[in-house]
Order: sequence, then C-alpha cells, then structure tokens
Amino acid sequence: MNYPTKEMVELIRKHYPAGCRIVLDRMDDPQAPPIGTQGTVTGVDDIGSIMVAWDSGGSLSVAYGEDICHRVASEDEIKESLNWLGKRQTGPGHCPRCGKALESFDRHATSRRAAITICDECGTAEALEDVGIIPKISLCAWHCTADWQV
Repeated sequence: MNYPTKEMVELIRKHYPAGCRIVLDRMDDPQAPPIGTQGTVTGVDDIGSIMVAWDSGGSLSVAYGEDICHRVASEDEIKESLNWLGKRQTGPGHCPRCGKALESFDRHATSRRAAITICDECGTAEALEDVGIIPKISLCAWHCTADWQV
C-alpha cells in the first residue's frame, strides 16, 4: 500500500471535511457499494482513507491510492459559483437553469435563487415554486451545474 505524507493527509482532510457529500467512482472490494452511491464523510483517518456513511447503509472507507470518489458541491458552494458567474454574464448565451438559448439580454429574468440572469420561463417557474404551486428544484439540478464537481 502507498501511504500518503502528513501534508497529503491534511490536504485530503481539507478537501473532504466531515459532513460533506461524496459519490463513489471506483472501489475494488466485494463489499463495496455500487458505483454512483452517495455518502456523507465522517472523517479522514491518519493514512488518508476517507471514512464514509454510505446512503446504502454501509461504512466502508475510500482507501487512499486505491479507490476513487468525488465531492458533491453543496447548495451554498453552487450559489456562490452562480453569483460569480452572474457577475460575468455579458451576452444572451443560455439560461443556466434550463439550458435554453436566451433570445436577448433585454428580455430576461433575474433568478430568485442567485444573482444571475435566467430565461423568462425559469423566472416564472421560480415564482410558482415560491408560492408552492410547483415543487422547488435544487440549485444542484440546474442545467449549468449538472457536471459540477469539487
């Protein structure tokens, strides 16, 4: 087994703090949860293994140098990124919420979830979500965040 340095263990602890969410990408173990299973990090041990409470009920750690996982961005991290992106929107482009092409920057809505321009239909959908007529969607479900990983 390849053991990490103390500095590497600290980097792993910083990137995977207790409470963050991860997704399993690869684990070669007969007891492993299925690929794509999500879990909550409970800590990182002294050999760099990420200790996880898997949503499927297990608690098998992600072994440093052997297994692969990625962190799922939190709602707050996504909102911060969308706010940053909103400050840099310059042209029509695409609606970050649904992915539809924006016809012009003159006709648009400002999201109620982040400081970013979205299409009129998504602006209406957010208003309907706020009054409880339709279910609210998470920022994680926005078109532009579908592939965001930390």
